[in-house]
Order: sequence, then C-alpha cells, then structure tokens
Amino acid sequence: MFTLNTLRSKNKDMNKTIFKQLRKRKTFSLQADGESMVPLLHPRDLVNYQKISFSKIKTNDLILVFKKNQAFTHRVIYKTDIYLITKGDNNLESDGRILPQQIIGKVTSVKRQSKIFDPEMIYLIQSSLYFKEIVKIIEAFEKNKVNYVFLKGLPIHLYFEKTHPRRLYLDADVLIDKSHYEIATEILKKFGYKLADSSLSPTQKKLKDKTVEISFYKLINGFPVVFDIHLEVAFMMTQIGNLDALYPQKLIDQLTEEFLKEKKKVIINGFGFHILSPVNLIIYLALHFFHHNFTGAFRLELLDKVIRHAMSLRSRFAGEAISKLINQYHLQNFVSPVFRLLKKYYDTPTIKRFNNGIMKQYMNINIFSDELRTSAGIKRFFLLFSLSPFPIYKKILVLFNHQVIYLVFFTLNSRLKSLLKNV
Repeated sequence: MFTLNTLRSKNKDMNKTIFKQLRKRKTFSLQADGESMVPLLHPRDLVNYQKISFSKIKTNDLILVFKKNQAFTHRVIYKTDIYLITKGDNNLESDGRILPQQIIGKVTSVKRQSKIFDPEMIYLIQSSLYFKEIVKIIEAFEKNKVNYVFLKGLPIHLYFEKTHPRRLYLDADVLIDKSHYEIATEILKKFGYKLADSSLSPTQKKLKDKTVEISFYKLINGFPVVFDIHLEVAFMMTQIGNLDALYPQKLIDQLTEEFLKEKKKVIINGFGFHILSPVNLIIYLALHFFHHNFTGAFRLELLDKVIRHAMSLRSRFAGEAISKLINQYHLQNFVSPVFRLLKKYYDTPTIKRFNNGIMKQYMNINIFSDELRTSAGIKRFFLLFSLSPFPIYKKILVLFNHQVIYLVFFTLNSRLKSLLKNV
C-alpha cells in the first residue's frame, strides 16, 4: 500500500511513476500523514479514494492532489471551469490553483483504527447535534421573551443552501437586545454552556470600555458547539471597545436597533427562527467579510447565494434598498471591496456601482488564505483606519485611545518575545 509519505519522496521519477499508476486506478487507498486536515483526518488514517472527473468535483469535496512533486489531501474551497483551489482545514495558506491534470481522486471514506466513516456523515452528525442545541436555546429565548436574531450560522445555511454544511464549522452568531443579556446568559449556562474568555490579557480586559460579543461553548459527543452572543452589530474590532474616532458608535447602535426590528421568521425542519431580512443580511455578511480582512471564500460564496436569492425576489427593490442602507450608515468604504470581489470571483449580480478609486487596491487580496490572530488584528486595525469614512484629522485621534496604545505595546512585546524565542 502506498502512503502520502511515499508520494513525498525526494525521488521525483519514483513519485511521477506512482502518480501515473494511481491515475489509472478507479479506487485506491493511502495512509494519511501530517495534520493539515485535523480534526477530520488524523495521521495514520486509511483514506479511501475513487477516480473523479474534474466536472463532477464540487466545493468542499476532499481531493488528492499531486502538485510540485508533493501529494496532499485537502478541501476544495473554490472552483472555476478551468481550475480549482484547495486548502487544508488546519492550514493558513491555500494551495493555489489546481489544474485538472493534477487531481488524482476524491475521498470516499476513512478508516480510523477499526471504524470506517464517510466525511459526509460527520458533517451531517455535527449539523444534527448543532440544530438540536439551537432549537433548545431559541425555544428558551422565546419563552423568556429574549429579543434575538441570527446574524449567521446553521439556520442561515440551512435556509439558503437547503442542506447541511459540507464542512466542519464552529459558531452561530446571535444578536440580542442588550437589556436581555443576563437572561440569555442564564439560559445558556442552564444548558451547560461555559463562558469563553477571548481577552488577550487581564489588563486588556480591564481597559475595554464596552462588550461587543460574548462566546459560550460546550462539547457534545466530541463536537464543540459555540454561540457567539452579539450585543451590537460587530464589524469593528471586538478586542477594542469604543472606536468613535473611526466610526460613530451612534450609527452602530442605530444599525443594531434596525437589525433587531427588521427581522424575518423562517421555518426550518418544522421549527421557527428569526433571521435578518434579506437586505440586512446582505449588509451584515458584507461587513462580516470585511471584519475578516476580506478573507474566507466560503463567506463570500454564502453572500453570493443570499444576494442572488434577494435579487430573484424583487431585484430592483433589493438593489435600491441595499444602496440606501449603505449610504445611510456610511458603509461604502467597508463594503465596496466586498461587492467588487463578489463580481470578480462569483460573477454576482451588481448591487451598486461604486466609483471610489481607493477600492482598486483591494482587488488583489488573497481571499483564500487565513492569518494568525495577531497579524489579522493588526491588518484589521489598518483597514479600519484607511477605510473609515472620517477625515484624516479625526481618524488620527484613535492613536490616543488608551486601548489602542495598550494593544500596540502588547503586540510589539509579543513579537519581541517570539523573535527572542527563535534566536
């Protein structure tokens, strides 16, 4: 039996020979190594594959690729008519363009010790567990009159995709009325959820002058279930409180109030959920993509589907309503790159023509790779600073914010320790 290590030999001729042999087989098995697909695939798992044509490959399929004398099994995160892009679930960087001739096969099942499982069943099991938890929490919210609305998460996916997600995922974002926070917290604790502390340090936690979101989690049959409870529409920096010098808190409060008011009830598998109205959902998902520094193809793919759904209902109304909301809340700079990237990668119907010249520099952003937490935070701050609707003389005041000053020193200190550790 071949292993992935066999295909990673320094002997290029041997690798090419093995690659050609595998290409001729309809089915074959390889032993996994490495941790790029943990927790779905573990080292020493026996992975079964079957030959598949390029036209039949779909986003989120797990495929075996032979590229630059290296073989790896990664997830398809984007596909066009002539190439696709893969990425390890546990990797920061994507693998770049994968051509049809570099694809060996698709994962069909995995044997771990004496148990055989289909990755699709893992996704379904996780979704089923998550759905049951969401139903329990939402029924308790409604019984206790908690004003809530789903910003993103499983209900959004099930409603627009009409099927369970074909990947492992972590959290559901729920916006609640600030005055109902204590009730919501008690409900989550009652169901066994624990509060997750995401603060960078005790000092940073004390300096923070407002709470934006709180995470609650618990493990169910080995799967983590996470609820991110939002007290406002979070698209700034959750580790920093008030950033009035970059965007008015007053507008954030107004947008939060509007989101809680203009919601829509949908029925999924016989249960009712409050989600954002189509227009508000598009705005939020665009802001969420900006919040993640314009990265994460799966975020953009979902937004594309929501936009197409909204435009198919009342195209003219949807486009006008979205443009009006963007202008009303001065969100042009934050969401303009999102809509341009949607057009570039998914040919999404145009919502609005943005003539802002500053947007052109964001068209070369790599939406397929992730970033380390610290690096992502630094980049997010600079994006907020550069895209803020305020004039430069007002934005510069943010540098005197005590929370920002602390985070600058915290980041520099962390970088210094990292450098010294590697010396």
